[in-house]
Amino acid sequence: MSREPEAAPPKRRMSAAKRRAVIVESATEVFAERGYDGAPIDEIARRSGISAPVLYDHFPSKLALFQEVLAAEYARLRAAWQVTFATAEPLRERFAASLDAWFAHVERRRRSIPVLFQVATADEGARQAQADATRASRSALAPFVTDVLTTDELDTEMLIEIIAASLRALALWWHDHPAVPRVRLVDAALDALWPAIERRVPPPS
Repeated sequence: MSREPEAAPPKRRMSAAKRRAVIVESATEVFAERGYDGAPIDEIARRSGISAPVLYDHFPSKLALFQEVLAAEYARLRAAWQVTFATAEPLRERFAASLDAWFAHVERRRRSIPVLFQVATADEGARQAQADATRASRSALAPFVTDVLTTDELDTEMLIEIIAASLRALALWWHDHPAVPRVRLVDAALDALWPAIERRVPPPS
């Protein structure tokens, strides 16, 4: 007498946190490919393996999802930038290491570059979300500038703008020239930015 085949074990349900992470990753892809205005919720849901109503259980609107994508991506960038400043290496070496960590992260998350730096939208809420995320990310550079350099408030703001704008421009350029090795980007950024930083290093006491 043949045995009945054993029933397959039931699939484990994905936790809410993991499901949200899957949705955010899928949304990052779609926003990068189609921009904010052209990104359909149905397509984001399809790539997430769920229906649109289930997606709306996690995010009440496309704008809320876009805000989450921006927050997640910029948090990763800030973490990559800051990780090397806790060392006791000379400032130039720490700055170079931070640039390398930043570009290494951009390299790993290359598909997110358009979302971070290039998404154009006619939606006022989405534009404000971009402005808020950019402002929060740039403010994370302030401790580096104010803690180790001699600057006043206006000079700090301008220097942060110069650093951030330079890195943004190089990341976008790299997105269109992916064959260029990361070390070339790091060297170019260091050559361009270090003189402005070095002039502000206080003399030894």
